[in-house]
Amino acid sequence: MIACERTPELFRYELMGRSENNNCWVDCMIEDKASKPVGFFRHPGYNQQGSLAASRYELKTGISWLEATPSVVRYLWAKGQEYAKRDGGECSWIGFVLGAAHPAYVALGNRLPTIRDPYAWYLRIPDVRGFLNHIKPVLEKRLAESIATGHSCEIKISFYRSGLHFVMEKGRLTTIAPWKPTPEDGGVIAFPGLVFLQMLFGYRGYDELQYTFADCWCDSEEVRALINILFPKKLSNVYPIA
Repeated sequence: MIACERTPELFRYELMGRSENNNCWVDCMIEDKASKPVGFFRHPGYNQQGSLAASRYELKTGISWLEATPSVVRYLWAKGQEYAKRDGGECSWIGFVLGAAHPAYVALGNRLPTIRDPYAWYLRIPDVRGFLNHIKPVLEKRLAESIATGHSCEIKISFYRSGLHFVMEKGRLTTIAPWKPTPEDGGVIAFPGLVFLQMLFGYRGYDELQYTFADCWCDSEEVRALINILFPKKLSNVYPIA
């Protein structure tokens, strides 16, 4: 859901512009038995902490991950040993750094040597209301494709010191306005501090946030269902510009 945009110039730099001393990457094409390209993967040009891991791995539609992945694993192990011999180090394991979910993980199952939770980016939005209005077509599309298609409702979201007022009419978000909670009207759903951003970017679902943060609460099952539709948990694997 979240990605880093690149210009053609940045793509060319990433593929061919880096020097060996500038975080060098090796891009490998995967070919079938007829020597036709069916995919690619990328790994560093050296071992890191005694290991070699692919940071990108993709196959064309219609190519079996079960068939291709063992070959990629064998290559990484052989290349890791080659780098260890070249640099006077060691390579004790190989792996994949492909985000929280990837077909390669499914193809390998429990044959992976170890599993580490992925990193989470520190994201902030200077104008949450403006951003929500910007992505309104996406939010309305999610409603239209859900059990809440054509639904009408009013939602007051509390961030304790501030808040937002949503008005939904027949599946359309007609209003996303600033709103301030009061002792008399605290809204129907609350997110302390900047916790709402975790849900907005798909990093956590509402139930996870409510379990982790005691000050997350919801007084309406209708709103709970709608907030999960509008802001579903959706994995991202951001490959930054470095």
